[in-house]
Amino acid sequence: MRCAHRETAPAREIVTSYAAALENGDAAALVALLTEDVTWSMPPLPHWYRGLPAVTDFALRLPLSVCGSWRHLVAAANAQPAVASYLRAGETGAHEAWSLDVLTLRDGRIAEITSFIDPAVFARFGLPPRLP
Repeated sequence: MRCAHRETAPAREIVTSYAAALENGDAAALVALLTEDVTWSMPPLPHWYRGLPAVTDFALRLPLSVCGSWRHLVAAANAQPAVASYLRAGETGAHEAWSLDVLTLRDGRIAEITSFIDPAVFARFGLPPRLP
């Protein structure tokens, strides 16, 4: 089941910029989108980061550097903006469903990222399991 959120042009721009920052490995662009008190959690993993320094450190250590090639689709989940993240671990091949990042926006920035690291959730939101 795919739920739409009340999309506005500024919200769409934030979500699209978030996806582009991750795809391009652009830490400065990502940080510019975040609030000072941003949190990033990854259910069911116990990892939870709070505050701009901790989230930036996590982003630099993993998704922006060592994970491989990313592609993203803008989506919606539970009436909130979301980004479907697809990862290609090797040099070639399709990008496989990895996580659904649900974003909480506040005052024109991202205040919370909840990454549901479970490819099974993609079907529930009508998202493809892989991208070419």
